[in-house]
Amino acid sequence: MIRAVSLLPALLIPIQVTAAPPCPPWLASHVQVGERIYRVEVAATPAQWQRGLSGRDHLAPGEGMWFVLPLPGIHGFWMKDMTFPIDLVWITPQGLIAGVETLPPCAPGSCPIQYPPEPVGFVLETNAGTVPELEGVQIRWLCQPE
Repeated sequence: MIRAVSLLPALLIPIQVTAAPPCPPWLASHVQVGERIYRVEVAATPAQWQRGLSGRDHLAPGEGMWFVLPLPGIHGFWMKDMTFPIDLVWITPQGLIAGVETLPPCAPGSCPIQYPPEPVGFVLETNAGTVPELEGVQIRWLCQPE
C-alpha cells in the first residue's frame, strides 16, 4: 500500500510532449498548393537562384523548383535560357499565394524581368498550366510527402 501511494505523485506529474519542429523551407522535398503536391528541387543559394530551371529541356509532370529567398522582397525572375513555359507562383513570407503567372520562354533578344505583386519570400516554378489562380491560398512545404 505504501508503494502505491508513493508512486501516485509521480503518475500525476504532467508529461510535456513537444511537437516535431516544422520542416525548414530550404529542406523541403514537396510543396502543396491546394490539393496538388509537387515534388521539388530546392534553390536556396545565389548560384541556384541564378541557374533556376535554365538550360533544361523539360520538367517532369508533378515536379517543380522551390526558391527560398534570403529576405522577403520584390525579387525579379526571368526566363533566360528557358526552353519551355512555366507557372511562376509568388508566395508571401507567411506562405500565402500572392499571384500566379504563366510565362513563355523569352523571345530572341528580349527577356523581360517579372516581378511579384507584393513582397515574397518564396517562389514555386512548375510546368505551365498546372497551378490554378489561387491567390490568398495557404501553401505548405513538406520535408517528406504525406
